[in-house]
Amino acid sequence: MKNVALFYFFLFVFLSSGLSFSQVYFKIGGGYNLDFNSFNVGTNVTGSTSEDYSYEAVNGSFGKGPNIAGAIGYNFSSYLAGELGVVYKLSTEFEENYEFGTATQTNTIKGSFLGFSPTLVINVPVENVKPFMKFGLLIALPATELESVNSNDDTETGTFGGGVDFGLTGGVGILVPINTQINFIAELDFVSLTWKPDEIEVTDSEGMTETIKFEDEWTSNDENTQGPVFLPFSNVGLNVGIQISL
Repeated sequence: MKNVALFYFFLFVFLSSGLSFSQVYFKIGGGYNLDFNSFNVGTNVTGSTSEDYSYEAVNGSFGKGPNIAGAIGYNFSSYLAGELGVVYKLSTEFEENYEFGTATQTNTIKGSFLGFSPTLVINVPVENVKPFMKFGLLIALPATELESVNSNDDTETGTFGGGVDFGLTGGVGILVPINTQINFIAELDFVSLTWKPDEIEVTDSEGMTETIKFEDEWTSNDENTQGPVFLPFSNVGLNVGIQISL
């Protein structure tokens, strides 16, 4: 996947090396996303003194919710353009609850990401509107945090770490001219991204911190090590904004 990322990057740089300023444009906008390819992110558990338990899965994707997006683009022709986009997916949170008689615990996990996307855009110029489709690579910097609070008000926190990850992005939409330089944009897009963090740094209620590593292979002798964790960020949503040509 890293080789694919480098290919897209150098392709964008190469195609943009002869920029004509009149063919450059900027986009800015935002929208709201729904779950796509959601995972199980937790479980609600209710128990009693008779040791009977009930379970409820908490499913979803951290890609759900509002986002802010922008891009700089270059029209190679009336049919083809290249863009370097940026998107910030605002934080989305999920809760899982444990209830055992009077003892309770609530775990809150929330995630967001900053992403960059080298993208190819195929335009269909027609009178008054311009339909388009786009596809590209997503280079993402996810951020996810966990907080656990029990009925004694003891609080434990965790921060997932792992750096850059890669996904795919694309969509379809239309441009509607407002004047010769400004167009209104409406697009339906998707992001396919599942983050595999390397570790989580946990701080307990007494302020003690330890780092737990996530590995594909480990033994019983490996301290602070457990199996891999996958965090979903995939989404599909509607974005609106404006495109300004220079």
